Amino acid sequence: MLKNMSYVYAVYTYKSFSKAAEALYISQPALSSTIKKVEETIGLPIFDRSNNPIKLTPAGQHYINTIENIMHLEKEMRSYFDQLKEQHQNTINIGGTSFFCTYVLPKLVQQFNMKYSNYTVNLTEGNTDLLIKYLREGDVDLIIDVENKSESKLFNSVVWSREDLLLAVPSHLKVNEELKESRLTFQDITDGTYKKKKHSTISMKFFENETFILLKKGHDLHQRSLKICNNAGFTPKVSMYLDQLLTSYEIANKGIGITFIRASITRYLSSTDKLYFYKIDDALAFQNIMLYYKKSNKPSTSQEQFISFIKNEINHY
Repeated sequence: MLKNMSYVYAVYTYKSFSKAAEALYISQPALSSTIKKVEETIGLPIFDRSNNPIKLTPAGQHYINTIENIMHLEKEMRSYFDQLKEQHQNTINIGGTSFFCTYVLPKLVQQFNMKYSNYTVNLTEGNTDLLIKYLREGDVDLIIDVENKSESKLFNSVVWSREDLLLAVPSHLKVNEELKESRLTFQDITDGTYKKKKHSTISMKFFENETFILLKKGHDLHQRSLKICNNAGFTPKVSMYLDQLLTSYEIANKGIGITFIRASITRYLSSTDKLYFYKIDDALAFQNIMLYYKKSNKPSTSQEQFISFIKNEINHY
């Protein structure tokens, strides 16, 4: 019934079939035929053709009122979508693990907002598998996570930092006595002295009879931990699998088992003498922290500014 409302509205606006046809770039007979079909559809005439200029009939007036209501609603809808689009362009959706969303990103976001006050940053937590899913489906604009070479075909990536994996071992375990020359304290990790060559790496073989606490499947550190142990010739005896790195650290700190940690985690936690830390003799004990975004999407201005900003803030990580 409203299929050809633009033609009807043009005749109403110009009060003339010929002028409306000229404005619509169609012939007058074609326009007249179209209006006639509309009138046949509603069963009433829209225009009183006996007048010059032509006038609307009562049915025609209602038809025009309806068209104008539709045009108003369409205008409001476009305005809303334009505002939403502008708002979206000024919003950055970032995915990260619980560790990054809790300790690393909030401070960086605060500093970013001090410099770019017109942007809003949303944080979404998840394990590695979930973060990849969120990015692939467009729920987040970029993610910060450990390097994942299997996803390189789908995503562009930027190296943000290089990180060490360490072994956190409850200090009461006897194995520590065998490794006095290699064991590290909490302070050695937080002040970065553990990186010096005088602190040697150890073979995971020393821990083949110990009990481990590992992260669940879906975390990069799950597979990495198992491979490190397998490279040393054993399968770890695991007492529990956990969702979060911070939880596994705290349980190890209670003396319940050995776990793998990121060296950077110690910067955000209270000092402890209940754990010793060890550098691991395995190539997998080093990893890149990456920023990923979809190859199919060119980064928005806000995304580019955020990536540039946190790359310059790496020293604060």
